[in-house]
Amino acid sequence: MKKWMLCLLFVVIAPATVHAAPASEASVHELLEVTRARQMLEQVYGQMESMYAGSMQQALGDDVTPETQARMQRFSARMTALMKQEMGWDVMAPMYVDIYSKSFSEDEIQGMLAFYRTPAGQAVIEKMPLVMQNTMQAVQQRMGAMMPAMQKMIAEEMEHTPAASE
Repeated sequence: MKKWMLCLLFVVIAPATVHAAPASEASVHELLEVTRARQMLEQVYGQMESMYAGSMQQALGDDVTPETQARMQRFSARMTALMKQEMGWDVMAPMYVDIYSKSFSEDEIQGMLAFYRTPAGQAVIEKMPLVMQNTMQAVQQRMGAMMPAMQKMIAEEMEHTPAASE
C-alpha cells in the first residue's frame, strides 16, 4: 500500500517539478532569422522617418520656407540616425535573444520555427508589416474621431482645476 501511495504521489508531483528546457541562444537566433526580424526592424526605420517628416509638415502647416524644409529634413535624418544607433540590429538582437530565451521554452521556439517555415507562417511574416501599417492607420483614424471629445474633457477638467497661483 505504501509503495502504491508513493507512486501516486510521484505521478501527481512530478509534472509540477519538471521544468521545460529554456530556449537556446542558437534556436532564438534561428527564429529571428526565419521571421526576418532584422528586415522588419529596418522597415520600421523607414516608416518612422516618413512619420517624423509628416508630423513636422503637419505641425508647421503649408507655409513652409525652403530653409524650414531643409531644417525639417536634417532633423528627421538626425532622429533616424539616432534611432538606428540606439536601436539598431546590433543593439536589439542580443536583447531579443535574452527576452525570447527567458520567455519561451526550447519546445515553444521549435514549434514557432515549424510554423514559420510553413506557407501559412511565411504569409504571416510577409503580411505582418501591412497588418501593422493598417492597424496604425485605423488607430490614427479612431484617435482623430476621439479628439473633439478628448478636447472637451480636457477643457471641462481645466475649468474645475484651481489655478496654480491660487
